[in-house]
Amino acid sequence: MQAQDRRRFTAPEGASPLRFNDAPATRAASTSSSSSPRADGRQPGQVRPVFLQPGLVTEAAGSAYIEAGRTKVLCAVYGPKPTPPSAPFNAKARLNVEVKFAPFASGVRRFVPGKDTEATALASTLQQALVPAILLEHMPKSQIDLFVTVLESDGWDGDLSIGVTAASTALAEAGIPMRGLVTGCSAALLPSSPSSSSTPTSTALLDPTRFEARAAQSFLTLSCLPALGTSTSVRVNGVVDPSSLAETLTKMYDVCGLLHGVAKEALLTSAAAAAAAAAETTGTAAA
Repeated sequence: MQAQDRRRFTAPEGASPLRFNDAPATRAASTSSSSSPRADGRQPGQVRPVFLQPGLVTEAAGSAYIEAGRTKVLCAVYGPKPTPPSAPFNAKARLNVEVKFAPFASGVRRFVPGKDTEATALASTLQQALVPAILLEHMPKSQIDLFVTVLESDGWDGDLSIGVTAASTALAEAGIPMRGLVTGCSAALLPSSPSSSSTPTSTALLDPTRFEARAAQSFLTLSCLPALGTSTSVRVNGVVDPSSLAETLTKMYDVCGLLHGVAKEALLTSAAAAAAAAAETTGTAAA
């Protein structure tokens, strides 16, 4: 008798693969792409729809899953908890950020997930964007562990802006004292064709995809606190005209304000669902 491979679930004999028709939204995007400079049919200042769900990791103190296009990120927060006895005394808490990429995240299989320079640089940048929003002085001699898993990547800078929003939501759900929610947005500046009567300008594409970022002459990433009207991190790669930079940052700040409303609504919905489940459990126990 032939040995079976128990690691696979094979289809029955005579089965054929499924064939799906194009969705109406896909057809609409393809028809509108002719009048749009972007491949997916979006306008330059339009971002992809965002799905944000807190509380998916039940073992963690706080968690959040976010999805925007092909970018999918899962964040989990553990703590605050006391630092090891061997660690020196610190009047402020310490935020530890660890980023890992799934083996199938970027289309090229990663045989050693998480142990690369890309994940290390992303973790450092995330920490710099989140630390100004956390009241670390309220938690002396403690540490907060933040674990970020990139399930699907559509560009390093896109992962950063999406990961900031998810990480901030997870920290808020964990009950970490914060000055406000941190949201992020990214933009790619493409060189536009100059006319005879004007100087060369740049076209800003908000929330770019991986292919749009590769064709850009410069890239911007903004992390800010919309509730306080301040920024926590600004990254600029490439050469940017000062006027284009100011205009693009204004558009990105408006998008961060919209993402702040999405994160706030997601946290309120999650808290209401948790309160309803707790009330139901209490009523069942009393009965």
